Amino acid sequence: MTSTNEFVAALVSQLPIGIMGKSQVGTVWINEYLSSRHIRLRLAIDHWQEPELETWAQTGTFSDSLLEIDGEHYLVASHQVLGDSALVFWPSSAVAMFSPQVKQLEQLYLDFREIYRNSFDGIFITDGAGKTLMVNEGCERNYGIVAADLVGKNVFELERAGLIRPVIAPRVIATRERVTSIQETRIGKTIMVTGIPLLDEQGNVRKVIINSRDTTELLQLQEELARAQEKLRRYALEVSQLRMSGPAIAGIVLRSPSMQQISTLAMKVSSVDTTVLITGESGVGKEVMARLIHTESSRSEGPFVKINCGAIPRELLESELFGYDAGAFTGAQRQGKIGMIEVANHGTLFLDEIGELPLDLQVKLLQVLQDKTLVRLGSTRSIAVSVRVVAATNRDLQAMVDSRQFRSDLFYRLNVVPLHVPPLRERREDILPLVQHFLDELNGQYNLTKRFSEQALAALLDHSWPGNVRELRNMIERLVVTTPDALIRTDYLPPQLCVARNGDHEAGPADLRARTARFERELVLEAVERFGSTRAAAKHLKISQSSVVRRMKPDA
Repeated sequence: MTSTNEFVAALVSQLPIGIMGKSQVGTVWINEYLSSRHIRLRLAIDHWQEPELETWAQTGTFSDSLLEIDGEHYLVASHQVLGDSALVFWPSSAVAMFSPQVKQLEQLYLDFREIYRNSFDGIFITDGAGKTLMVNEGCERNYGIVAADLVGKNVFELERAGLIRPVIAPRVIATRERVTSIQETRIGKTIMVTGIPLLDEQGNVRKVIINSRDTTELLQLQEELARAQEKLRRYALEVSQLRMSGPAIAGIVLRSPSMQQISTLAMKVSSVDTTVLITGESGVGKEVMARLIHTESSRSEGPFVKINCGAIPRELLESELFGYDAGAFTGAQRQGKIGMIEVANHGTLFLDEIGELPLDLQVKLLQVLQDKTLVRLGSTRSIAVSVRVVAATNRDLQAMVDSRQFRSDLFYRLNVVPLHVPPLRERREDILPLVQHFLDELNGQYNLTKRFSEQALAALLDHSWPGNVRELRNMIERLVVTTPDALIRTDYLPPQLCVARNGDHEAGPADLRARTARFERELVLEAVERFGSTRAAAKHLKISQSSVVRRMKPDA
């Protein structure tokens, strides 16, 4: 039968825990569990790699703690037995057998270590004296220093060595408050750091947690954003200046100098609420100018309301403009009706054919312009309105004032900024661009690919267009929808356009040079239409292409 000591020794060697003993004379031994799993422990008794175990072997003192050996975690407890010292290594699995809460605690510890190690932001931990305890990989990236060169050193040493500047742990310890600062690292990064104190029961700082975040990229993005905003501001200013010097507005052709000058003036007055009077022949584009003024004004988000003063019967015009209250007259709606001036509140009211407005209504309109108020039919209550008035006419209002057909006070109130739109015959530079604009618009609308021959374009250019832009557009639409071929030639044009081309012959006899030039132009235009291009026409006529182009001009 074995002795008790032998039994205990055999039992200890079989236990799923590690035991390391140290006798009073200094002999250190380890049991089978530890020696079989960690050979280096058996070989390194004289050359300890774990500082805690070396301290225990020399002094016999050990603070209970978690210890990692070759990737395995142990809860190590110190014991004194009959003057000898012993360390008991409780592996994680053995601890879990006795206490599930310890297993959960260990898992939390492992999770914390992973989170700490993999945090993108830097985490720098010091004790209450500024000694560096822990540094994660985020700090290594931010400062360009490996953790081994930081751990164990006081932050003052790091600052003196130029590794970190300025350090904030001493300020956190001194103030016991959160401190935030900006650090410039030796690798050129800009770091925003925040130090947070951890206090013990007596209120002393036991640890300082310092979070650091690389803001270099953020600052670069902010600088790039500032540069982009400045560039955008400069572009907006340049665009505004270009628009003021030569507007290019969707739906408006502004090739001729006269139209560019008028549109520039229209855009200038759009920024203020002054009244504008647009004059010009029927069809020149007065409504287009009115819409331009509205679109470019601060009222562009408000309504644009058009009233044709010549198209509404006299007996209905007042109620349409000013509205009426319930029971104002026989046949009135029971709830009354809001007038178009009120509809245009906070927007623009466009009064087309203002010369057709009756004299009695001119008085009421003058009140709206002067007092910014109106009175509905059948009411005595004034209603405040904020409306910008743009008027238009193809009549001579000054002559109507002289003949007492138009009130002089209303005329002067409307004619604050006069805009005269010239007829199309006085701005022939706009004819061909308008033709192309309407052709593109109608081709898109009807899903067609129509185009004009060069001779047909010359005929359009020669026409006087008494109906102005409206006549031109209607003519283009008629040709686009009625011609059977994709190419619109001169034989598809209406007679009045062909007569316009030969009108010079009706003016009387001309000299030989002029008649010869007209004859050559006719030949060139016919050749271009027949062969489809100026180059092919030149080859057929045996002249240069530049001669063909020169002879196509009306004044050649």
